[in-house]
Amino acid sequence: MTNIKFGRLAKLRWAAVGVASTVLITACGGGNSSDDLTTPTPTPTPQAAAAVYAGPIAGFGSVIVNGMRFSSVGAELVDDDSQAIELKNLAIGMTVRVSGDADDSTQLGTARKLEVVRGTRGAVTVVDLSASTLTVLGQVVRTDVATAFQGLANLAALTVGQVVEVYGATQADGSLLATLVETKVALGGVRLVGVLQRLNAPAATFQVGNLTVKYDTALVTGVLRDGQQVRVRAASEPVNGVLTATAVRSAAVGVIDGSTVSAGTRMKVKGIALAAPVNGQLQISGTTVDLSQAQIKSSGGATSIVAGQVVEVKGLWNGTLLQATDIELEGYRESQVGGRHELYGAISSLSGSLAVVNGVTVDLARGRFEHGSLAQVAVGSYVEIKGNLLGNVLQANKVELKSAATGNGVSYEQFGPVSGFVSVADFRLNGLQVDASRARFEHIGAAGLANGVYVEVKGVQDNRGVFMASKLELKSQTDD
Repeated sequence: MTNIKFGRLAKLRWAAVGVASTVLITACGGGNSSDDLTTPTPTPTPQAAAAVYAGPIAGFGSVIVNGMRFSSVGAELVDDDSQAIELKNLAIGMTVRVSGDADDSTQLGTARKLEVVRGTRGAVTVVDLSASTLTVLGQVVRTDVATAFQGLANLAALTVGQVVEVYGATQADGSLLATLVETKVALGGVRLVGVLQRLNAPAATFQVGNLTVKYDTALVTGVLRDGQQVRVRAASEPVNGVLTATAVRSAAVGVIDGSTVSAGTRMKVKGIALAAPVNGQLQISGTTVDLSQAQIKSSGGATSIVAGQVVEVKGLWNGTLLQATDIELEGYRESQVGGRHELYGAISSLSGSLAVVNGVTVDLARGRFEHGSLAQVAVGSYVEIKGNLLGNVLQANKVELKSAATGNGVSYEQFGPVSGFVSVADFRLNGLQVDASRARFEHIGAAGLANGVYVEVKGVQDNRGVFMASKLELKSQTDD
């Protein structure tokens, strides 16, 4: 179990802050809500309101973004090129934009659209272990203890020439702070995400990091100017330090495309402060934030923001900027919940202290257990886990084992291939017994259920430990 993925064992990604930077994501569906099985579609509470959250996925059991647990059953899943994606290919650390409804009082939301923001993709040209950096497409990529690795154990296992996709946040000096470094089998086209500098319109060139981009034959979307975030696509690697672009897209307001968001919409964004605040405003990974009325929260008592700091901002979009009400400094959420990442769901496989929950490999050895012990954990056990991803394994800090009694009434989501199919009222998903006889089916009829069909279900456990599904959606025909 060397790789962590969503739906299958190995697709861990720390996400691309493509059009602007990193916005943290925290999951949905493992909370303390319950579904009415006779009316599967939940009615938003009065506290629920339209919201846009952007940032890296922090967990599953719904999709967790910036502390909000978004139910993804029925949501449109695409990437930032409008290409359809599959639920099983989502992963912790992948940067997403989520549009839907969110309720601050319960930390539960319903996603209408979940959009993956892709990262920089190309061949590695430099690996510097002493500086904990690598270079891709002329960009210096910095790694730290929070950087995840997919397809390899750590930075020391990376070699020059390997193709990688890097997700993370652009820093003030133009370097990228990586949240995920993922190896790729083949190039499959080049993608560059970064800050545009030294624009030369007559020559149709600009720079991103140490790389010159030539765009005279490229499809250009948006207005190009220095200091702006851009996404560049190319058919092949750069030659003599020059990348010939096939497409260039600018981002006016960072990860969140403000032009598509209505004024008054609630937002939550996580990214890097490009400079200390000036006149009550600052740039968070390309998004302008007014913090004059915001409350700053930190784990150590800090009350100011400095350049390069990772922050999470919540507030209202007024059409041009984010009017912040709350700002959380890096480490605050971790101190409150017990870790950077969260998982809610059933254990699908178990080997010693290593378990797989929603496709993520978890080491339970050092976790503090509540309502149970490691000896009681088994395939099919429903758990709530808080911890930190180290390399490609989530190290659990807190584990809550839900028995049939303690888990009764807790709503969460499961996804994966159907197995042990007997009937709609009796099959297994990740080792968990499921009864979908009262569920609302989407993109599939009850007759379409069979072993190997990849589905996502939402529901609650009853007092027998059976997962009573209220919604079931077809995600793909097989788990290939």
